[in-house]
Amino acid sequence: MSAFRSKLAQCTFDATITLHSLSAHSGLLGRSLARAALKAVLPILRVVGNDQAVVATVYGQSLAMPARHPLPATMALFPQYNRPFGLAAEAIVHSSTSNAHLAVIDVGANIGDTIAILEQSCPARWHYLCIEPDPAIAEFCTANHADNDRVQVRQIFIGEDEGADVWLQDDGRANPSTKRQDIMDSQSQQRDGKLVRLDTASNCFATSYGTDLIKVDTEGYDFHVLRSGQNLLRTYQPALYFELFPKLLLEAMDSVEAGFNYLAGLGYRYFVFFTNRGDLYCTVTDPDHIFLRGLENIAGGTSPLLPYFDVFASVHKNVCDTLVEMNIDRAAK
Repeated sequence: MSAFRSKLAQCTFDATITLHSLSAHSGLLGRSLARAALKAVLPILRVVGNDQAVVATVYGQSLAMPARHPLPATMALFPQYNRPFGLAAEAIVHSSTSNAHLAVIDVGANIGDTIAILEQSCPARWHYLCIEPDPAIAEFCTANHADNDRVQVRQIFIGEDEGADVWLQDDGRANPSTKRQDIMDSQSQQRDGKLVRLDTASNCFATSYGTDLIKVDTEGYDFHVLRSGQNLLRTYQPALYFELFPKLLLEAMDSVEAGFNYLAGLGYRYFVFFTNRGDLYCTVTDPDHIFLRGLENIAGGTSPLLPYFDVFASVHKNVCDTLVEMNIDRAAK
């Protein structure tokens, strides 16, 4: 990996994770002290962690990542974060009639945390195609899972208009997003690559292993990505797991209704919605215009009640029912 390792950065990073946990889950005095300490420690991490790599235990695996990566802190604050995705994988495995490996395509794979989630929830059941546009982050993903021969990592930009110029917008938190050069207001002449359709990028993988699940997390471009995989969705009818973020969809010149209409045309009728913190929100069959407008009002206003939803979609009702039952059972424990 191109990032350097530093004991000081690691110690400071570990301290911030501990303080994040205390700030959310200790008593009143402990929360107050932890929040005060975070105000002092976070600026230090930004300095000593610049261009540094650190290691954290994520979903049972030790993963390397940039020191600015938000995932361990998010997990410390919200222990249920990403739990629904692991349960979604379990629901698919439970509904499978074969003992053979299943296949997942992860667009926006980042450091490979999806692999850690699935290996924890369904050990040794999946083949993985991880697609990450950022070269440095893709390098982390490759290194983190170098010992798993079921993992393939590709550094590539995914979207509808194959060949269009794109650039990476860094959010400062190791979670860059792909931007189409010709539709952005930016005057930057930067060109980081060209779009490739998901159908093109995944053809060899899908031919070898099929496709049972597609996960997309691309900062508002999720429907663009799914539309670029129309042949894949028609052929294999995989379950889908994506982020519904109305504000970012609008910035990407897309809409909630257009995205769901596209999925309905491919037979996706059954949906389960989760909050950004990993709580079950609702389940619906054939979401209509009024329902989708309601979601936009909740997550897309100037002061949204929730910033975004995670959405599981399937052409099979029994998979969604199994996922809902699993969430209810886990919440009751």
